[in-house]
Amino acid sequence: MTPNMTSTRDLIRDTALDLFKEQGYENVTIMDICRKCEITKRTFYYHYESKAELLSGVVKYWGIQAERLLHTFASEEKNISILWQLMKVYCDNAVKYGPNIVKQVYILTIQNSQGVHFPQQMYLFDLAVQLLKKAQSAGEILNPKDPEEIVFILYHALRSLTISWASEDGSYDLIDEYKKLFDIIVGKP
Repeated sequence: MTPNMTSTRDLIRDTALDLFKEQGYENVTIMDICRKCEITKRTFYYHYESKAELLSGVVKYWGIQAERLLHTFASEEKNISILWQLMKVYCDNAVKYGPNIVKQVYILTIQNSQGVHFPQQMYLFDLAVQLLKKAQSAGEILNPKDPEEIVFILYHALRSLTISWASEDGSYDLIDEYKKLFDIIVGKP
C-alpha cells in the first residue's frame, strides 16, 4: 500500500471509530462515514468490505500500536514493565473508544472466530511470551509457571475484564483493575 492509501485507510478507520463512539455502531451508516471523511462510497469499499470488517480489524490495529510502543520502551531495563505497557495498550484503546465499540468488537469476534485460537494467534502473543521468559530469568516476577501459560492467562484475564467493563458501560477503571490482575498473575515481588 502506498502512504496515501494507508493514510486514507487510517482516516476511514479513525473517523468511523469516532462516529461509532458518538452515535453508536448501529446508528452510523457507511454514507455517514464517507461524508465525514469527504470520500466516495467507492473509496470506502476499496479499503473496507463493510463496517463489520472495519471494526473487526481494530484489535489487530491495537496490537500494531502496542508494537510501536515497544520500540519506545526497548531501552527499558525491566522486561515486565515492557510487557505491562504492551498489554495496557489494549486497555487504553478500550477506554479511548468506549464500552459501546468494545461490545461491538466482541460481538463481531464471536460471530467471526471460526478456527481462531485465542490468544495464541493474537498479534503480540509470542513477543509477550519472550518478555515473560526474560522477566523470569531476571527475577522480575515470582510466578514460576510456564511463560506461555502465564501469557495465556493474562490475555484471558484482559478479555474477561474488558467484556465485563463494556457490559457495565465502563463503570470502573479498566486500567487499574487490569493492573491488579496483571500483578497477581505474574507474581510481582
